Amino acid sequence: LLFTALLAVFAVLISAGCVTTNSPGDSEGMITITDAFGREVSIPENPEKIAVVGSGSMRYFVYLGIDLDDVCAVDYQDSKLNKQTFNLRPYSLANPEILEIPEVGAAKGVVDNEKLLMSGAEILFMGGASSSNAEVANEIQEKTGIPVVMFYTGNYVTDAEKIQDTLLMLGEILGKEQRAKDLIAYFDAVEADLRKRVAGLSSGESVYIGGVAYNGYHGLDGTDPTYYPFAVLNIKNAAGEVSSVSQTGYAQISKEKLLEWDPDFIIVDLSTIQAAEGGALVELKNDPSYRELTAVKNSMVYTVNPHTSMNVNHETTLANAYFIGKLLYPEQFEDIDPVKKADEIYTFVVGEPVFDLLSANVDNLSYQRVLFNR
Repeated sequence: LLFTALLAVFAVLISAGCVTTNSPGDSEGMITITDAFGREVSIPENPEKIAVVGSGSMRYFVYLGIDLDDVCAVDYQDSKLNKQTFNLRPYSLANPEILEIPEVGAAKGVVDNEKLLMSGAEILFMGGASSSNAEVANEIQEKTGIPVVMFYTGNYVTDAEKIQDTLLMLGEILGKEQRAKDLIAYFDAVEADLRKRVAGLSSGESVYIGGVAYNGYHGLDGTDPTYYPFAVLNIKNAAGEVSSVSQTGYAQISKEKLLEWDPDFIIVDLSTIQAAEGGALVELKNDPSYRELTAVKNSMVYTVNPHTSMNVNHETTLANAYFIGKLLYPEQFEDIDPVKKADEIYTFVVGEPVFDLLSANVDNLSYQRVLFNR
């Protein structure tokens, strides 16, 4: 009954002229945009209240520096209903008030139409990696009368252009065009700095990234054949031959493959410590076959902060690249303090230097060498 009544009120508002199509110069009018998946959507020209849904969907809105008071509903995963032992998302660590914003649904990616209507949102932004949710978006829009704008989330390594287009689209809608441009320029500048430092060089050693998360936490078998730090630093990715990857870059490999590759270095993504039975670090310590790996025997196992937590933490991946760069190319990164550099990146991208908070949530193991007693 409440849902029906709210729809009736919304219909009255439309007929009363509260939501109309006016001239482009009218601040109370409507504009038509094309979202990240080609849907044409008519939206308020200057929205004051928005709702956001999708895995890690608040990430880009924090990147853009929007006023969180303008967000009236968030995805279940970003709300306080999602009980997590450790928060591995810099955008959330930097903005704990996000947890106090009401949830728009009872599970990841789910929209409760009643809650959406009650929130007062003028636009619902729906994040995703494909157009598979377009029908859902259209249905929500039809049932509530609230426009739904879909935006792209994915891996900045393989889909930078799509993410940049999404940031520019969101910036245009929310009055953050310059911030979107500055953010893209910053990402480009960081990558240019990394590439310049290793121009004409190759590390020579093979390196494996293990413990990468995707739809949950994984052990040493979770990897990323497109891992950003390796790609920009001319580092041989031991898993580079793997072609089947998720939209975040994740791939699962067999134990036999890792033993065959026998990498010179192993980098452990610390999201793994939340995996069953302790994840990659426990496996490396206790599995006799892993103890024979060259990287383990030579004590060349190091840790980095989580690449993925409810989608890709691109700012963390940039920070990790400086740590790995200093590890593989010490002369070229002599001037870099990886922790300070990480906080410089976090401050620009999410607004706060959250390295210590993040490290505390991974047992203070960030950016360390791991030694295994033989």
